[in-house]
Order: sequence, then structure tokens, then C-alpha cells
Amino acid sequence: MKEKYLFFQNTANDCMIYPLKNLESVEAGSGTLTFQFDTISGEDSVIVTCAGDEHRSLVDLATFLGGPVHNDGVYVIADDVNDVYAVSGFTAVGVAS
Repeated sequence: MKEKYLFFQNTANDCMIYPLKNLESVEAGSGTLTFQFDTISGEDSVIVTCAGDEHRSLVDLATFLGGPVHNDGVYVIADDVNDVYAVSGFTAVGVAS
């Protein structure tokens, strides 16, 4: 089975990619989803802004990630530069912290 990766980009020179297997949780907040990843240096968080219902965005995200692997194994979660989002409710992504 091909490895799945999650891609986030907020500016032309600032992007992140994480293996899906390192995703620890996705937590809904007020207008946001926080992706928590296990990394070699500890943990990284990536915040994606949602325009609407956070619950609906979580369900749509789970459906998106549970589908077949893209031909290259990379899932674009949020790309502000190219205006591509995995879920129609996503509107922006922050930097990893």
C-alpha cells in the first residue's frame, strides 16, 4: 500500500508535508481545525481556518482521507498559494508550530 502524505502551504516559500501515519489528532475550535502531528523533534501543530461548520469540515475531511490514495500519495489539505483545499469549508492555513 502506498504511503499517504498531507500537504499544507500558506505562502510561496512556506509549505509542510507530513505522513498521514504521524497524524495524532484533528481538533475543532472556533472557526479552525488544529492538526497535531508526531515528529522527530516532538509535536507540530498546523491550524486550518474553516469558513463554516467545523463538524461538517471534520466529517468531510474524514471522508476525503478515507478515500482511495491519489496516484502520487499526496493529499493537499490546504494550499493558500494555489487556492486548493481538501474540504470546501477550508479557507486558509497557518504556519506549523
